[in-house]
Amino acid sequence: MSVILLTPRLRLRPLAPTDVLRLHTLHNDPFVVNAIYDGKPPSWEDTNCWFKQVLADWDRYGYGVFAVFTRGGNGREGNFLGRRGLTLLPDSDDLELSACFHQAAAGSEYAPEAGCAVLDFAFTALGAPRVLCFVRPENQRSLRSVWKMGFRQINDRWFNGQQRRCFEVTQRDLAGILAANPNFAITEHGIPPDRPLNASS
Repeated sequence: MSVILLTPRLRLRPLAPTDVLRLHTLHNDPFVVNAIYDGKPPSWEDTNCWFKQVLADWDRYGYGVFAVFTRGGNGREGNFLGRRGLTLLPDSDDLELSACFHQAAAGSEYAPEAGCAVLDFAFTALGAPRVLCFVRPENQRSLRSVWKMGFRQINDRWFNGQQRRCFEVTQRDLAGILAANPNFAITEHGIPPDRPLNASS
């Protein structure tokens, strides 16, 4: 899948089979383990199972999880920072925006910058009417990040076995954020032909 998203500082591309080791390292970053995995590092088998599903999503839907890098010289990938992605929620037409970044990327606003690029892709290429995001109430860092992308809290929901705050963002919300924060704006992209959100082939 040849979807490339570029922002002033970042390069995003779909995860590829060769990324499995860097994703396992990311998921075992102590910062990530505490924030996402309740202090229990995922096994190699856990990572592989998750990774296969991500690659299947790209094949089936034409969207999924992106690897996020700093922009290197001559269009090359720089440092690997983490992942940002879109997932179709079960029994729903809604897309969920997810994130996972190394601790070394914290404090630089890479997460909202990458998030805005993925949201732009969701609205312009996929035609999504809205995107949802779920955050643990105690995760103050993620709560600050979602506000920076234009999300608004709509309710609390049970998600993956825990109560989370549910946020919603529309294309209009994102446009306001990008107008106020041009450093978050996507500067270039390569997007495949339009595909419906629920395409199965």
